[in-house]
Amino acid sequence: MKLKPLELTLAAAFLLLVALIGWLTVADLSRETASKKESSPASSPVLTTQSAASKNSGATPTTARKSKKLDSLLARPKERLVQFDNEEDYRRFLDSIADSNLQLLGSLDTLRAAWIGFDDLTDFDGLLDSDELGFNYLVTLPLPPGDSSVQAGAVGFRGNALEWLGIKGDNSQWGKDVVVAVVDTGISSHPALPDNVRAIDLVGDGGDSAKHGHGTAVASIIAGTNEITPGVSPAVSLLDVRVADVNGNSNSFTLAEGIVAAVDGGAKVINVSMGSYGNSTIVDNAVDYAYENGAVIVASSGNEGFDQPAFPAGINEVYAVGAVDQAGELVNFSNTGENLDITAPGLEVFAAWTDDRYIEFSGTSASAPYVTAAIATAMSEFNLTATQAANYVLGHTNEAGFPGADTNYGEGHLDVGNIIESQTPGIYDIATVSNLVQTGTTNTLLTVVQNQGTEFIPSAQVTVSTPFAEVPLQVPGLAPREIHTFEIPTALPSDGSEFFVSSQSSLGPRLLDSEPQNDIKSTSFDLSAEP
Repeated sequence: MKLKPLELTLAAAFLLLVALIGWLTVADLSRETASKKESSPASSPVLTTQSAASKNSGATPTTARKSKKLDSLLARPKERLVQFDNEEDYRRFLDSIADSNLQLLGSLDTLRAAWIGFDDLTDFDGLLDSDELGFNYLVTLPLPPGDSSVQAGAVGFRGNALEWLGIKGDNSQWGKDVVVAVVDTGISSHPALPDNVRAIDLVGDGGDSAKHGHGTAVASIIAGTNEITPGVSPAVSLLDVRVADVNGNSNSFTLAEGIVAAVDGGAKVINVSMGSYGNSTIVDNAVDYAYENGAVIVASSGNEGFDQPAFPAGINEVYAVGAVDQAGELVNFSNTGENLDITAPGLEVFAAWTDDRYIEFSGTSASAPYVTAAIATAMSEFNLTATQAANYVLGHTNEAGFPGADTNYGEGHLDVGNIIESQTPGIYDIATVSNLVQTGTTNTLLTVVQNQGTEFIPSAQVTVSTPFAEVPLQVPGLAPREIHTFEIPTALPSDGSEFFVSSQSSLGPRLLDSEPQNDIKSTSFDLSAEP
């Protein structure tokens, strides 16, 4: 059955409001910062600008200061967050609340942070200056992608996600002895999930009946144990950290509290398939706390089609994940941007839901747990730390989009098979990964090939066919994971009609290609959609 994650009309209206405010935030940031963007029309990758640097390149994304008026629209009313540099000031402030008109809604000793309710900002007079107060932003599930936000021709995964990820054979022990936290809406008991799930409930408004199904779906992608929803790393130890209510709503303080609780609970990989368009200092500090304690955080980029990931995915230290369809194309709803690290299946994947149901789960919420599980798998299979494993996963992606790391695909597509087979000798695999068109004074066709095997390829061939020409090309020697880009001047249809390109690579006669199905890349460009 197909089920939209938000079934309540009021909840849907609330998320639409958040999305609108988020759009205003991104528009505000776009006016104030220079943004390197890759244009991505709905039906074709016609490029006019260069790609952005990756997270690991050392480049620091530019962040603009939003207006306080816009911040207030993104935040919970009549609430503020405050943090202290030292324990003495923190304790003195907590003691002073009893004699004030302020309400202590929560405290987080690890970060020396307090969540404060008030009736009027003057209630803080004599205790704190206004510039010491932070907003408590709304944190929600990504807006469920509707049919209008998925481009025509996009192909859903259904039950094929693991095969697409290159997972073959028995993966039942992947992730063993790794604690993975799902910081979400809570995990309900389900036939597709293991029984021994530890739980920390920071919402506390009831049992399974009060849980939204989102967290259960995320957990099944990571650690599903049946044929309908097989997980990538079924042997992980799941830690359920519930930070959102039955409608999928949370806030900055509770999210930070959840990240800290996950770390203190032993999690080394933390999945956050939620977000906000307000960047909270307390969440930043919770992310720092995770990394200082050897954990990594993977987060969904968001489903609003913005050119900036939601937070915490927008935080540089967090691994931000976008969504692709079964053809490997970015799905239109997936947020992009400089902080995007990687893409993974995110359209109509089978997942568990509450009340023992199964759904077709779409969105970057589905994409993030595939990456989370891949990191756990690399940890268990290669005895790596969480940070080492995360970098290993990024280092074994399949190239996609613009050559190198870009704002649409990050480092490329997740490929768990590449990770697992990375130390297996004798694998030869040349792949044609991208056809792109750059328009300008001269029009250029870019064709990108990659060595996706484990052995050096001394030479290969690629033939690029367009309506105007067939061009044979020689691929130079490629080391494993290395790419080569051909830049071919090309004519384009003068009437703006579709422009079809097919590129096919092949190895020399003495080498056997282990994955011949990835030798051909065919792309249809809708030139009328060129920006």
